[in-house]
Amino acid sequence: MKRIAMACCFVALAACALPAASQSFPNRPIRFVVPFGPGGPADIAARIVSSKATDILGQPMVIDNRPGAGGVTGSEIVARARPDGHTLLLCSTSVLVFNPLVMPKVPYDPLRDFTHLSLVMSGPYLLLVHPSFPAKDVKELIAVAKSKPGGLNFGSAGLGSAAHLTGERFKSMAGIDMTHVPYKGSGAAAVDLMAGQLHLVFEAVASSLPHVKAGRLRALAVSSLERFALTPNLPTIHESGVSGFESITWQGICAPAGVPKPVVATLNRAIAQAVRSPEAAERLAALGGQAVGNSPEQFLAHVKAEIPRWAKAIKESGAKIR
Repeated sequence: MKRIAMACCFVALAACALPAASQSFPNRPIRFVVPFGPGGPADIAARIVSSKATDILGQPMVIDNRPGAGGVTGSEIVARARPDGHTLLLCSTSVLVFNPLVMPKVPYDPLRDFTHLSLVMSGPYLLLVHPSFPAKDVKELIAVAKSKPGGLNFGSAGLGSAAHLTGERFKSMAGIDMTHVPYKGSGAAAVDLMAGQLHLVFEAVASSLPHVKAGRLRALAVSSLERFALTPNLPTIHESGVSGFESITWQGICAPAGVPKPVVATLNRAIAQAVRSPEAAERLAALGGQAVGNSPEQFLAHVKAEIPRWAKAIKESGAKIR
């Protein structure tokens, strides 16, 4: 009788465990935190990927815009979330590289506090000037800058922004001195450049190319090492005499640290498949980026390489947000 009773207990326990064991990931909607406001490139990229990934995973990826502190607010939410794969972050160069380098204290570690799932897209900047600017290429721009140290100014979306640090890297590698003018957003800097109040800016391809095509701005070069598909006739800064110059903005998807490996594999496959789909790749290209969709190991290695590379430019610029 005891054996029968014990056997019944085991059967009952097994039956109770079946519902939990049969639950596969994901078993509920996935919260996809975008640490920037709606309507910007990061938000649009997140919606492109989430739309495709929803179909692949069989659960909705729900966008949750949490702007604040240059992306810190939303990033901290994900870093502190339960590591079960149901909370994701649209991470970027600024979130994982720039913020920890220019802010005095960031409430997360870009390497230790996240599971790096995949890069989504990457893209270069255009070096833009007003159509009346005398330099017709990068070499002439450098010559003008050297003839009047500190006399040229360049605008950006703000102190410590990607465009600011790209300008600082350009200064350092070209051996010139220029004056940085921070704005509250890249749009304001572009307006002043078109009005002739600035000499140059570094701006994302998607937002600046329409102005170039309309003749309101002139592009001298692109910041990638190789020519960019959307601007095939535009030389790179690297081939224009500043050897090795590269500045690429990128966005990826992270989860909290400690997500189980099987869940990581599921998410990575879904993200990569979504990003590489023809429709998503085409829409990301329209944003000025190239679809990536790589492995967690490749994404993590990319972030590890970016941090010391940008640390040098930031140290030389003295850019700090207090």
